[in-house]
Amino acid sequence: MDGATLRSSFVLCGAVMLVAMKSMLRSLFSSALLLLLASCGALTYDLSDVPFPVSARPNSELKAEPFELTGKSVLWVHGVAGKDQPDVGAMLRNHCNGSVGVSDFRVSVGASFHDWLLTHLSLGFVRMKTVRVTGNRLTR
Repeated sequence: MDGATLRSSFVLCGAVMLVAMKSMLRSLFSSALLLLLASCGALTYDLSDVPFPVSARPNSELKAEPFELTGKSVLWVHGVAGKDQPDVGAMLRNHCNGSVGVSDFRVSVGASFHDWLLTHLSLGFVRMKTVRVTGNRLTR
């Protein structure tokens, strides 16, 4: 191998490494952006003004009546222009009025087919999710 061939192979190797690094940085940037956008989708709720105890543990001592409540969570322009979330505390107060408490309490957020369709037809500017609140209403 002469010097010119060796030099051109080093240049070619450097160019391949540069392209690989650009691709890696682009995917790293995309992953970071996706993580930031996904973090805007968190659901927050406050149960401090609910007048009865709410527990995630099941209760076998009292009579339990299972329930499921649904609401919609909407992010406008990926959460930058605001968000609308259901008031989980108000939903519990309205449904479980007059009960002793709530056991086996769960809140889950997911997208139904209609939520997915609306989100994709709006190019992601309106992101809809369905909020499901489940549990057991305790009575004596």
